Amino acid sequence: MTNHPRLIEVAFPLKQASLDSVHEKNVRHGHISTLHIWPARRPLAASRAALIATLLPDPGNAEERQQMLERLAGKVVKTVKTKKKNGKVEEAIVEETEGGILHWGRESGPDLEWFRQKIREAYGGRAPKVLDPFAGGGAIPLEAMRLGCEVTANDLNPVAWFILKCTLEYPQRLAGQKRPLPKFALESPEFMEMFFKGTSKPTKNQLATKLKAVQQGLFPPPDVDLAWHVRAWGWWVLQQARKDLAQFYPTYAEFEPLDQKFGEFDPRPPQIVPLDDDTKPNVAELNADFDQAYLHNPKNPRWIAKPTVAYLWARTVTCKNCRAMVPLLKTRWLCKKENKRVLLTMMPKPDKTGVVFGVQSDVPIVGGNAAQRREYDKGVGAGTMSRSGAICPCCVGIMTSEDMRLEAVAGRLSAMMTAVVVDGSIGKEYRLPTNEERVLSEQAEHELRELFTALPFGLPTEPVPRGGSRKGGGSPFTVHLYGLDEWHKLFTSRQLLTLGIFIKHTRNARKAIAAEGYQLEWVEAIEAELAIGVDKLADRQSVLCRWDMGYSKVNSTFTRFALPILWDYCEGNPLSASTGNYLSCIEWVAEVTDHASNTRSETSISRVLQRFSLE
Repeated sequence: MTNHPRLIEVAFPLKQASLDSVHEKNVRHGHISTLHIWPARRPLAASRAALIATLLPDPGNAEERQQMLERLAGKVVKTVKTKKKNGKVEEAIVEETEGGILHWGRESGPDLEWFRQKIREAYGGRAPKVLDPFAGGGAIPLEAMRLGCEVTANDLNPVAWFILKCTLEYPQRLAGQKRPLPKFALESPEFMEMFFKGTSKPTKNQLATKLKAVQQGLFPPPDVDLAWHVRAWGWWVLQQARKDLAQFYPTYAEFEPLDQKFGEFDPRPPQIVPLDDDTKPNVAELNADFDQAYLHNPKNPRWIAKPTVAYLWARTVTCKNCRAMVPLLKTRWLCKKENKRVLLTMMPKPDKTGVVFGVQSDVPIVGGNAAQRREYDKGVGAGTMSRSGAICPCCVGIMTSEDMRLEAVAGRLSAMMTAVVVDGSIGKEYRLPTNEERVLSEQAEHELRELFTALPFGLPTEPVPRGGSRKGGGSPFTVHLYGLDEWHKLFTSRQLLTLGIFIKHTRNARKAIAAEGYQLEWVEAIEAELAIGVDKLADRQSVLCRWDMGYSKVNSTFTRFALPILWDYCEGNPLSASTGNYLSCIEWVAEVTDHASNTRSETSISRVLQRFSLE
């Protein structure tokens, strides 16, 4: 390196780096922020810009400097973008970058290799060594690897160390290596359909031809990279877990025609869909009494399976005035979109001991303007919770926040299932829970002791973090004030059972992977990425997850770095094909693995140092 000042000492593309860093917050699939939560994560764009400007010397003249900055960060341009707001299309002038290698999606552009060569020239033709002693989420060492550096990453926090292993070490160590898909993946039509759609974009006929070839044994096992092996073994874990969990997440079928606009028909009570030998719902068994001619006509009603997406819950407290059971609801809106408005109705029981719920679909829009519509929606969807406390729907008495805190610490808070979200024929639908669903959620508790006795460290009884009040400017870890003072109390019994079973089969996967003849480094890498998948599932399986009525999905526990109490929460179905399921967690991990594998250059080397003891 010459004695010339470095580029960062003379100039830095601050505006471009800021714009592209802000844009990164909206990037989802493949970004390392989606692998595992880390509160102090640095933007990749800013890290890339800072590293290049630090590693390279200043050219010494304004013209070359400007050319280098444009190659790095591009130019700032103004564009007109349209946005739909309150039913109207509005135009807005926004600033964004054009060119450069900072913007997500352009990081591997043609100028990246130019910067790699420039960096090597600045260090006498060799790759410079970059040490990050507090690497955290891995943004800086990942970008240093992208630039062809020899990277050493370290962190005292064991969670950060494990994230670094899965971000920096395993994907790069196995980058470019491939192994055949395991046999069980080839034998699964569902997985192979996912594989063909993920590796190419076949037409419907092409997909059918490929699946038929696989079924007939004419399709040899394809060689795939680490990301697809993570998907395949995640599929294996799911099939093992399904055998243990299917009974706790039943699928119900409703009797209706394929197209509901056809005629009248006699309604029937919903039925539980029986399971086949693979513990998957088999609705054909319910329709066995109908011949093919009957089922071929979409006007004819038949049993249609509607898999459960999520169970919605509300904590309850006993009214100190009338002793009624009061559900604690922030809102009664279940879905609030322009084309779908669903409300949870609530009426006091005749004996005033509690409430009776109902589901109202197609809630009308009332109001001449946006303000009036918002005010109407706020009133019609009001829950029992307000800033002053909880309002009893039976006597209009008020339980203050202090009253509820005391009840919670004394262990007198309970919970009740209010509604169930299912996948219908035309999108998500909402219904009341059945008696069987209420009972099943309680039965899971009987399985916990035996399950967690067989797992290392047993049930997570460690205390949750405390403190960090809002007034002090810290993160509000306040759940302990409401009796949720140990980690296992942040989950329902069914959620604990689910996580325990996925942990059990993830641990079993190591033996199964080794039995397939994988090398040790492959076994270690796949198992680690699967473990991250369980972590992501835990983020979607707690009593601090809220149902998003706008996007109709399960929000994660850590929408921000805090653990505040939630009075109404949702419990996702990990076996479903919808929001928050286990397979989607594995897909997030696989996409990050794929992206991290592609950041490696021919000269880059990574090492993740372990600086803590697990004893």
